[in-house]
Amino acid sequence: MKASKIVLPLVLMSLVFGCSQQPEPGRFLASANGSKLYMNEVAAHVDTNSAYAVRNYVSNWVNQQLLYDKAGKEGFDNTSEFRERVKEFSRQLAITMLLNKKVYDVPIDLTPQDISDFYASHSGEFRASDDMARVNLTAFDKRNFAVAFRNALVSGTNWNAAFHDIPTYAILDEKDSVYLKASNTKGAIWNVVQSLDAGKISFPVQVDSLSYVVQVIRKIKPGDPLPLDYASSFIKERITIEKRRQLYQDLLNSLRSSGNFQVDPSVAVRDTSVKE
Repeated sequence: MKASKIVLPLVLMSLVFGCSQQPEPGRFLASANGSKLYMNEVAAHVDTNSAYAVRNYVSNWVNQQLLYDKAGKEGFDNTSEFRERVKEFSRQLAITMLLNKKVYDVPIDLTPQDISDFYASHSGEFRASDDMARVNLTAFDKRNFAVAFRNALVSGTNWNAAFHDIPTYAILDEKDSVYLKASNTKGAIWNVVQSLDAGKISFPVQVDSLSYVVQVIRKIKPGDPLPLDYASSFIKERITIEKRRQLYQDLLNSLRSSGNFQVDPSVAVRDTSVKE
């Protein structure tokens, strides 16, 4: 590799990556074998506010240009194999761009009614596979704050209002109406959850130097229906996949309806639902 092939002087580097100066769009960065690279081209691929990202991109760009020039000199870009691969890549790229436009990038708007209707018609598919509980849970840095918080709750203060007299720095974690699973919840916390009836509030539980207070809202056993609010994210994903699958099928059907193709009857698919 000859030094003259990479035009990137140290003076230019200091101007581009100076601590007090941001890179300017359109600034020349490098050249190799007649090709030039400018900042606005780099900006389409990496964050130009990161000196490391820009340097890394420029270095890789120079390497690729030198390798491509070497491949050309050895004739790799003038073979039938090369042309066939370029043709196949171009075909796949065009198909991908078409599908992105017609299928994958099409917005799928779902209403709460869509989700609840799907949930109602597929209720048997959304069942708990693990012991679960819906809880309020808060962690404090010291036990005395956990005790004060619990006392406020027991005296009738609601969960959110009970934080009023607790310093914000003492509240290290706060989860309001979240779902816990037995399989991914710390044992000490889950043991408390199991011991509480719905609506009950735990005494402070010490876990990893933190004091937790837990209130159980609802318990769910394996096989029980998953609550709609918990299952909604899965439902949205299911509906979106189904709608995109339908968009894809509609696109194919519209193309096939034109009849602008031929298939030898001996290899034509007769029934895709039957394995021959």
